[in-house]
Amino acid sequence: MPVCGFNQEMLEGLSGFYKGLVEHGILERSRKKKQTTETMINKELEDMGDFLRETHRIKDQEIKDLTEALTKHAFAYYKFVQKKGADNYKEIIQFLNNYYFSMDNKYYSELEGEPEAMKKLAIYLNELAVKNTD
Repeated sequence: MPVCGFNQEMLEGLSGFYKGLVEHGILERSRKKKQTTETMINKELEDMGDFLRETHRIKDQEIKDLTEALTKHAFAYYKFVQKKGADNYKEIIQFLNNYYFSMDNKYYSELEGEPEAMKKLAIYLNELAVKNTD
């Protein structure tokens, strides 16, 4: 991405995070609470929005930034799962792994050091996302 050279271990970590968000955060909790997955996703999104409005209370700037980034990442993932369907979460994880790998590979194999590398990367990622998410 340049994400300092994305590797398999990083992808596995994200995959586990994404899997846990759906399996524990949505599917398991919706069964326990006898609510639909859609209701559970909406509740999680609402809670994360509420939390983000309160993170200004975290004094350590780096911890605040990390906390907000993690929450925003989970929020965006839930929105994507909501759009694509919770039942499709394994395919979503695979798509994201491929997307992140392609992002990193494109940058380091073709664009690094080139003029407007980040602009070219963003255009490439848009094309990749459109091609694979419609």
